[in-house]
Amino acid sequence: MSTFSQGQIFILFLILGLCIGTLFDFFRALRKTFKTSDFITHMEDIIFMLLVGILLVNSLIILNRGQVRFFIILAILFGMTFYFLTISKISFTIFQILMKFCKKILFFPFFCKKNFLKKKDF
Repeated sequence: MSTFSQGQIFILFLILGLCIGTLFDFFRALRKTFKTSDFITHMEDIIFMLLVGILLVNSLIILNRGQVRFFIILAILFGMTFYFLTISKISFTIFQILMKFCKKILFFPFFCKKNFLKKKDF
């Protein structure tokens, strides 16, 4: 196990807060692009919480020997706040563009089949 100073740990968990914000925007763009039922939305929320929980616990164990300290929580909150105040709009827009592109690729065969059957006269 590596030994980090408190300043290094603060910066690492600040970066982790940025990553959590990015993951949140990914799921937000996913929800906005693909309209789903409430059940699927709840499943997405559970997946997000599980991913963040696993990320936090693993980071605490690897970086700080499992010790939770107030400055770690503060660093994560500062990282998320900084993310949402600065680059959230840009990354959300990029995620939306990428997901709309993926949506077009995924649904293109269905669109072609639908139009082909419409044009064909029997």
